[in-house]
Amino acid sequence: MFIILAATFSSCSSENDTSENQIGTEENTYDIEIENNKKWVVIEDMMVHIQNMDDDIESTGNVEKLDFEGLWEKLDANINLLTSNCTMTGKAHDELHKWLIPFIGLVEDLNNAETYDDKMGVYSSLEASMLEFNAYFE
Repeated sequence: MFIILAATFSSCSSENDTSENQIGTEENTYDIEIENNKKWVVIEDMMVHIQNMDDDIESTGNVEKLDFEGLWEKLDANINLLTSNCTMTGKAHDELHKWLIPFIGLVEDLNNAETYDDKMGVYSSLEASMLEFNAYFE
């Protein structure tokens, strides 16, 4: 009986550990692949620009009046720095591009949006995109 209880507890415990440590999101909007249940590593010279964008998106949402034009300018500048400093190669680079190309499109959508509601919708998509980035990359 003890062996059965121990086996049951062990299987429940390891099942919970796996689900709690799962990398990624249920949606996986960008179809990013996972290997060995680990986040992809982005090199530091590039990660600083992505972190700046994440910070800019977050700080924009923390003010009473959202400055979409200022946000677009900051995001655009960091995208230019990110892409001009790209030295990544291999599978991590390929998976990063699955996220980055649509993100760049969202930044352009923010710039082209005409109404406040449209800009707010794109802003929400940018926030979601950053959450997804953070779920797959470090």
